[in-house]
Amino acid sequence: MNNCHGYLPRDSIPTHPMHLKARTLLPLVLALALPCAGPAEPQLPESAVELNDSGAWSWFMDERAIVDKDRLIVGSVRANGTFEDKDRPGWGNIELSILADGKVQRVVLHEKLEQDDHNNPGLMVLPDGRYLAAYSKHAAERRIYWRISKRPGDPYKWNEERSLETPGSKRNYAGDNVTYANPFHLSDEPDRIYLFHRGYSHDPNYLISTDGGENWKHGGHWLVGRDGYAPYLKYTSNGRDKIHFITTEDHPRNFDNSLYHGFIKGRKLHLSDGTEVAPLHEGLDPKVRTWDFTRVFEGSPDQVAWMTDIHLDDKEHPVILFTVQRGSGGLPPRQGGDDHRFHYARWDGANWHQQEIAYAGKRLYSFEDDYTGLGAIDPQDVNQLVISTDADPVTGKPLVSATDGKRHHELFRGRTTDGGKTWKWQPLTRDSDVDNLRPLIPSWDDPQRLALVWMRGTYRHNHGEWTTKVMAAYLDRKANPPLQE
Repeated sequence: MNNCHGYLPRDSIPTHPMHLKARTLLPLVLALALPCAGPAEPQLPESAVELNDSGAWSWFMDERAIVDKDRLIVGSVRANGTFEDKDRPGWGNIELSILADGKVQRVVLHEKLEQDDHNNPGLMVLPDGRYLAAYSKHAAERRIYWRISKRPGDPYKWNEERSLETPGSKRNYAGDNVTYANPFHLSDEPDRIYLFHRGYSHDPNYLISTDGGENWKHGGHWLVGRDGYAPYLKYTSNGRDKIHFITTEDHPRNFDNSLYHGFIKGRKLHLSDGTEVAPLHEGLDPKVRTWDFTRVFEGSPDQVAWMTDIHLDDKEHPVILFTVQRGSGGLPPRQGGDDHRFHYARWDGANWHQQEIAYAGKRLYSFEDDYTGLGAIDPQDVNQLVISTDADPVTGKPLVSATDGKRHHELFRGRTTDGGKTWKWQPLTRDSDVDNLRPLIPSWDDPQRLALVWMRGTYRHNHGEWTTKVMAAYLDRKANPPLQE
């Protein structure tokens, strides 16, 4: 393996510079100065496999990938041409890719729904073992679609699609239209399934099913942002009695977001410490605002936050990965975005502890200055995560590929042994000639293997302007995996 890619050997990458002594930086400088030994080629984990030749997803619907009965099931939206090329084959298909016994099969849930990555399905294993897939267009109509597999444990055959029109309000634009599907089932509420989404008044809403996902009704409009564009939420659950959420006040293009955490238990809203805020609203006029919950991070014009992932540790305390756009104070919207950082936050049962852990690089594309390559927390081990960045996670130095001489997003695995204070980073891809984006780590109780899913290719806009493939790899949970030469 040559070293013209500018990476340190995988076993010697130091922690984030906030925690480095000056003497620690010398090996890094020397390593980056080493000459190339020959032409480079893109390198991926040895187990990497292509799940779909075209696919993308946004990051506000979960689960986007699940592992069940050792099958990896991944939802994605196909692109073929521009957003206007609706007659092209495959345009806007909602698809599943299934990896089982080393073979990949694909299922189309809906042909030509809409070529937008916001339409990716939220997946769930129902209490009876069948699968639920729920999805919608991107704020284009007030309708949520869903399908249920015909048999438990069989992701290949599905019942007919059904849909529900959600409530509309006095607002005379697309503010009531639906986006993002997040289904949850709590064992303490066996006869109820929730489906959280953005809907009525362009705010967080939820649907309820009391018959195993077959039929749904609107449950309520339950949270309000700053009356701007929309608050953004990520959810996770212990599967028993709590649904945790992390929320912003608005879209970061419109507001210098902070982050807030709360949870739902017993159909009531709570602060991080368990203090009750209000019942989970069942009407259309909630009074609870996003900032009524526990603040995790305080935003400012030079530190604008957006969440990336949330999971629970072995004590069922929430852990959050998020990005912060730095140094854009005073700039007009969409003229910043040259310096993003990953932050990591943990709740210890009494307080939140958060800090910067890595460089996230530049914005993903010119149209939005807050979009990054994103990252994922390992649900089975929150001390481990995978990030996508086009900057060295330790130094911030641009990642210029030795394969084509261009800057690309690469994947890095990070580990901490002190609760997130310090991290070591190991490259999972290198010298790529395309970007590696939006990694996912589905929940899987395999003690040896971690399933990693990501988008690999070019991504320019959520309206179908991507040529990304859907990739997956099985990584050793403990050891550093070898890369393809």
